[in-house]
Amino acid sequence: MKSIMYALAAPALLTGCEGPAEQAGAAKDKHAAAAAGQAYEGDGPNERIGAARDRANEAAKDARKAEERAVDKQRDSIRSETDIEAEQLEQAAEAVRKAAEERADAVKSSAK
Repeated sequence: MKSIMYALAAPALLTGCEGPAEQAGAAKDKHAAAAAGQAYEGDGPNERIGAARDRANEAAKDARKAEERAVDKQRDSIRSETDIEAEQLEQAAEAVRKAAEERADAVKSSAK
């Protein structure tokens, strides 16, 4: 019973590895072989072209994801730099306020 299950599942697993363009190419090759009265061996030119297209599409998708990650990292870097600059400005503003307070206190003391 298990061997029958494996036999039925094996083609489904192998077919699952093919991309849509490769599957379409295989179907074209199968129909062309049937029209020519030949048996389809499973590796025709349209199937190979489809496989190449699937690989190109997958590579393009991976490139887009990599670019997206790079943009995210750049965005995070800009935010970090901005946070650091804002903190420095806040510290400078605090120092100016403290100096102004000290001058005001000095003027108040001398007025007495």
